[in-house]
Amino acid sequence: MNIFELKQEHKAALDKAEALLGARDHMMTAAEAEQHAAAMHRATALQEQIEARRRQSTIHTAFPGGQPIIEGGVPPGAAAGFMQPFSPALNLGDARTPEYSKALQGFLISGGKVASEELTMGADGQGGFHIPGSELFTRQRLPNGSYNGPRASAAMYEGSEGSSGAAGGDVINVPTWQQVVPLALPDLGIFDASMVIPTATDIKIPQQTAFGTSAIKSESTGTIATFGGDDPTLGQITLQAFMAGAARLASWELLQDVGMFQQFLVDDLLKGQRILEDSLLATGTGNGQAQGIFGNTGTGTGSAYELTGASTDAALLLNSLFDVTATLKGAYQANASWIMSRATGLAIRRAQMQTNLFAPVATVDADGTERILGRPVFYDVNAPALPTATTAGVVPILFGDFKQGYIVGVRGGAGINVKILDQPFAMQGQLAILAYRRLDGRVRRAEAIQAITISHS
Repeated sequence: MNIFELKQEHKAALDKAEALLGARDHMMTAAEAEQHAAAMHRATALQEQIEARRRQSTIHTAFPGGQPIIEGGVPPGAAAGFMQPFSPALNLGDARTPEYSKALQGFLISGGKVASEELTMGADGQGGFHIPGSELFTRQRLPNGSYNGPRASAAMYEGSEGSSGAAGGDVINVPTWQQVVPLALPDLGIFDASMVIPTATDIKIPQQTAFGTSAIKSESTGTIATFGGDDPTLGQITLQAFMAGAARLASWELLQDVGMFQQFLVDDLLKGQRILEDSLLATGTGNGQAQGIFGNTGTGTGSAYELTGASTDAALLLNSLFDVTATLKGAYQANASWIMSRATGLAIRRAQMQTNLFAPVATVDADGTERILGRPVFYDVNAPALPTATTAGVVPILFGDFKQGYIVGVRGGAGINVKILDQPFAMQGQLAILAYRRLDGRVRRAEAIQAITISHS
């Protein structure tokens, strides 16, 4: 029986003994006392078997008290619960049992589909199992804390395999952490600030391009006076869908040996897709791709603010923020926000300190939301930076109601599609992972977003 079955039998024996004690209010009969003694004897024998199995179990040997055995102690600075990817302290000598050999044979014959608890006694800590008869991993932890069997001590020669064979470098095991440390996404605020809708086909979006006009009508007396005025002017934009994506190839061997590598590839594909899409939403041409928001909005403050590199630049930058809010119509003020790079946001905070304003321009809410003049800020890595050299006509800051002014259409829903293709490259022993999305972005109301233009002389 395995440990689970032994525990079930042990519980049943104890339950039987307890039932004999509590079933009657008087003294037990001789027969009941005999049954109780037999049940307790059975429970004691089963407990001994359970403890013996625990001592044989690699898992319990490697994690006494829930903590991993680490030869030499926990490395300095390591967090609680630190575990080496592989520790030679695992007790694998007890894996040579008939039960383990039978379980391993069944595991291999089934191609890994049939696994039982006996296999835990031979797990090598790296996704494999000890082969009975091998002397490679036979070190055992002794009661005094030492180990018997062969030993290779990794010291100053780690990482020098092949170059110092005489000194033991060729036998040193230098494990690699199985999870790749990923790069963080840059600031991608345009998608979050805009109106995003799912689409199934291209969508025509009508828009008014000019007001209708009214005219004074003469008072009607004995003559006929008609109303005048002109009709409003209408136009339309088309929200389409443009395909973008990427594929990654990985060998079957790599995916088998590194369990987290497939997830790393998927995560990298998703991040790469978002980075490309945001660059198009910022500065796309609109032909065969999304129309970028920068350069297609209202002119805002009009003439460029001229930076000179002097201390007066701080007040000039802050003045531009106040000025642009006055160019946005009242209908868009309630839901207005800012889009800029994080560096521009920091420059505004620095300008606030330099001018010693009694009323702060840049603030931070308790939940971490950053605001300028009370409106939330969306940082985006694709927003132009403030000019620091001779540059004219840079638009580093946008202000307005982006949900009214900019629309993003995602064909088929909001998610990025990920497909795993195991057939096209099977003859090469490779797996393809594909990520793609069809997306378009259009400025649908330029007046809802106003720009600040800055130059440097």
